[in-house]
Amino acid sequence: MEIIKGNIFATKCQTIVNTINCVGVMGAGIAYECRLRYPKMFERYSELCKEKLINIGTLWLYKSDEKWVLNFPTKYHWKYESKPEYIEKGLQKFLDTYKEKGITSIAFPLLGASNGGIPESVSIEIMKNYLGKCDIPVEIYYYDPYAYDDLFLKFKNLWNSIPEQELSKKSGLRIDFVRKVKVALENDNIRSLSRLLTVKGIGDVTLEKSFRFINNYKQTDQQLMFDNTQIPDDKNNGS
Repeated sequence: MEIIKGNIFATKCQTIVNTINCVGVMGAGIAYECRLRYPKMFERYSELCKEKLINIGTLWLYKSDEKWVLNFPTKYHWKYESKPEYIEKGLQKFLDTYKEKGITSIAFPLLGASNGGIPESVSIEIMKNYLGKCDIPVEIYYYDPYAYDDLFLKFKNLWNSIPEQELSKKSGLRIDFVRKVKVALENDNIRSLSRLLTVKGIGDVTLEKSFRFINNYKQTDQQLMFDNTQIPDDKNNGS
């Protein structure tokens, strides 16, 4: 088991864990990042929640071409806090099923911490007790807001390379919003897309629309820039 301070999306593990609620909302943190990266997963998750098939102690494994994502409920509603027993129930389910599911390596965030309200010290102790029984590589990530996010860097490079008027016209976003995002992208304290949500006037729905536009931008030279962005190699890159 390895404890890492960084960005979980930098992991080389086969599977990453996404912390979710049971009501179909992915509006912050790692869940919001997963919503952007795996839109089909988010759509299916919303459907499963409407069908009451997502609950504490049930785990849903989504397999994309890039990564597998193990969706792990840590709270019933996004408004409520998590509880240690919720984490324990999900971890026991993981121990009982990870081999049959074909999971060969996995990266966890601190379960129930941050937006969940469980103290980090309590979360890590519970996780060590359960995950120490695994016979596969396990990483546990303490979130570092200053660790670079590959998706953020690609978004930033392409967004800043397109003239403001063109961005506004082709995306349908207001010019003042386009400028607000440009300013925010130059703030060195913001290094992930979810951190952009801390900027007043940038909401999850509008940011998602911005990301979808950039992700589908087809101009050849710009697309090459989007595909080939490298994470800077410095002391804050979360490695």
